[in-house]
Amino acid sequence: MTTDTAKLADLERLRAMAAYDLFHPELIAELEEICRESAERLDMPLSAVQAVLDTATATMATNAGEADFLSVIGGSPNELSFCPHVVLDEAPYVREDLAEDDEHRFNPAVRAGLVRSYAGAPLVLPDGHIVGSHCVMAPGRHAFSDADIAEITAAAGRAAEAISRFPQPVS
Repeated sequence: MTTDTAKLADLERLRAMAAYDLFHPELIAELEEICRESAERLDMPLSAVQAVLDTATATMATNAGEADFLSVIGGSPNELSFCPHVVLDEAPYVREDLAEDDEHRFNPAVRAGLVRSYAGAPLVLPDGHIVGSHCVMAPGRHAFSDADIAEITAAAGRAAEAISRFPQPVS
């Protein structure tokens, strides 16, 4: 991954993220439904909404709940996650074969056969900050069409809109 971690650690971005209750149960239920829809529409086994922090990526919701490896581990260091690329690039990040990708082929999830293809789109908050990614993954090689990328981007927009409806409670 690029070494431009300053963007991930940007205090304004992290403050913007902290303004939302990212793990509110009602929000998680909405995000799980978005994940289920994305997985179904794109015929992918795994879909997730991930919050990308300064040093780690946290799994907020998936289409499979506790039945998938992302929910079980709850997140990962950013250097092992694909989602930080979405935040750094401020654009969809797509890899149809991570096992053939020089940057990712030694990733433990790729080597273990858990993830071979990935497509993620940014979760853009109303103020323009990117909180993370909505993504789909599969253990096999998968070519993503322009329509697939448009679908995941639209779903990321719905996820970001859902997040925006759950501000942190004011004490």
